[in-house]
Formats: sequence, structure tokens, C-alpha cells
Amino acid sequence: MHTYKPSKTVKEQVEYLESNKRVVFNEISKKEAEEILFKYGYINVITPYKHRFAKKDKGKVVKDETGRHIYERDVDFKEYYDLYVNERKKYPTISANVIYFETRFRSILSYTILNSTDINCDSDFMNFLESIRLRISQSNNYSEKRLERMNESISKLESNIEKYHDVYCFFDNLSLGESLTLFNGLDYKTQDKIFDSCKSINIHFNVDKTPDFASKVFTLVSVRNCVMHCNSLEVLKRFFNPKYKTLRDRKSTRTFESMINYLSSEKAHTEWC
Repeated sequence: MHTYKPSKTVKEQVEYLESNKRVVFNEISKKEAEEILFKYGYINVITPYKHRFAKKDKGKVVKDETGRHIYERDVDFKEYYDLYVNERKKYPTISANVIYFETRFRSILSYTILNSTDINCDSDFMNFLESIRLRISQSNNYSEKRLERMNESISKLESNIEKYHDVYCFFDNLSLGESLTLFNGLDYKTQDKIFDSCKSINIHFNVDKTPDFASKVFTLVSVRNCVMHCNSLEVLKRFFNPKYKTLRDRKSTRTFESMINYLSSEKAHTEWC
């Protein structure tokens, strides 16, 4: 049976940081640190950034015999807090740019599908979803885990058809992940048509090929979910599987850093004004 660490009060958390993580409280007092940890959480303010201050050997974090990080210098609590604040300052802009993309992508997707496919009743739509499932299952472009998630998404869509007044309302309620699943199950000609439409209004992430566009949207979905759930982008960039502490390779990390930087730029959503 997996056991959990005992919970600590914010005062105990501050004491733990001081005695185990070499955290000092010069620019931010212990009392202020307690208030910060109460409002934002240890798991958000401290946990994502510990590796930045830990001892490293050839770029890899070094741990002691108990599996804990080794700290070779005192770290002011403000250094942790600044990293947290600077990351979270990006979230409103990222959110606005994600909404900007998601609105347009879903509109283009639904318009293209509805004007190129005969969907006149629920049974037609069920047949359409099965065709999506079949094409995805025949693709060699996805991992087993991703295929499983997309199949689950299709099953969810099939079970929800009767909840909506018509197919237009159905498409309007698609999540970004569901929209991407449908996109990846379309025939290549229709995918290219949608990509060309996205490119025409500059929501193509500066790529020239449809598969590269789909890959970018997969990354965007992960960033979107992270930000919308107020989780840490530092963790998203660093870990492939946080549960098992499986780190991403450099290429994967750079992919996420590139998308986060792209979405952090105040450009797209300003067109709303």
C-alpha cells in the first residue's frame, strides 16, 4: 500500500524549508512566507523549483542516500516566490491566446466537416465517429497511450450525441482535445483543407505541414490544461510522467518551452480589440 507524507501546517512548512532545504527568510519574513504558502500552496511555490537550487552533476540533479536533493548554498524564500510569480504572470496571456486559437480552430473544423460530410441524423453522425475511430486505429503516428485516450474521447462523444439539440450545438461544445481527436481522424485531404484555412488566418504556429500542425496542437492542449487547472508549467516542461518522476528528454522539453513562449507573447488575442 502506498503511503502519503503527513500534512504540515504552514508554520511547519517554513520550519522544514529552513532546516532541510537551506531556505532563509531575509527579503520575505517567515510570517509573510506562511501567508504565501497558505494562499498559493507549497506544491506550487516550492515543489516545481527545488531542482533549480539543488546540486547538479553534468546537468543532472544529485540526491543523497535518502533520495533528497542536496543544497550547497542558502536560498532566500523570495527566490522561490519570484519564480512562481513570474510563471503565473504568463497565465492570463496564455489563456487569452489559447481561447483565441480554440475558438477559431473549432469553428473551422466544424464548418469544414459539416460542409463535406452528409450528417443528417444521429445515425449518420455515429457512422462518422466510427470512421474517425477507424482511421485513428490504422495510423502509426500515435503511441498506445495516445490512441487509448483518443478512443476514450470518441466513446464519450458517441454517448453525448443525444444531449444536444442538433449537430451544430454538438460541435460548439467540443473541447479542444475532442476537436483535435476529430481532426486526426479525418482523411488527409480534409485535414489539409482545415490546416490551409488555419494558415490563412495565421493560427498555424509557423509550420508548413499538416502533421507538424497537429503535433503543435497536441502540445497546446497540454499547456492549456495545465494553465486552466492552475498547475505548474515548470512541472509540465520537466516531467513526462510526474507520478513516476520520469523526466522528459531535451527535445520534448524544448517543444513545450517553445509553445509556452509562443503563447506567452501578447499578439493573437489583441485582435479582439
